[in-house]
Amino acid sequence: MTSFFWLSDKYIPRKLPITMPNASAKTICALTAFALALCQASANEIKVASVNIDKILLHYQAADQELSRLKSARDRYLKERNTRQKKINGFAIELKELQAKIKNKAMPRAERNNLLKQRENLIAEYQTLTGEVRQGDDDQTKITKQKITSATLRILNQCQLSISEYAKTHGYQWVIETSGNTTSRVSPLVYARHTVDITDNILDLLNEGYTP
Repeated sequence: MTSFFWLSDKYIPRKLPITMPNASAKTICALTAFALALCQASANEIKVASVNIDKILLHYQAADQELSRLKSARDRYLKERNTRQKKINGFAIELKELQAKIKNKAMPRAERNNLLKQRENLIAEYQTLTGEVRQGDDDQTKITKQKITSATLRILNQCQLSISEYAKTHGYQWVIETSGNTTSRVSPLVYARHTVDITDNILDLLNEGYTP
């Protein structure tokens, strides 16, 4: 039987897994923009805070609830799957016993033909049930991945809203994500107030003197 990653507890960590490609270039660009903006403001105007998103994900109660729901759905499916697997194992035992009887050369032709027919039916049932379990595993894997993605987006949106609200209330100009190797989809600069978009300036600087 195929082994599916989501069926094992070790593949459902304490919090929702969120993988992202290496964000070093993204981080460098964001911090460069932050540094440039920082240089344009006087020290007494700047109020900066930091936040560790990985830590939030580890201790956020809503994330615990999302994870519990995912595990409950997984356990319900496993219970149903185990019932089908027992039937498959039973078919395998019956097939083995039938095959042993069929090898008896002294058996009357009519009885042999009857056993061959039974074996044919058992093989068909075995293949059908095996196919249903395999398809069920595939479907459940896709559903679980979709649920993890949806739950992750909900949690990160809640985090972003809370960070923005807290920063505005407490007068912070910037809030920087500091986990460094965060597994979240959060930008290293998670909140900024009264910023100037310097994207075009950076593009002009990068493209200056460029020759293909």
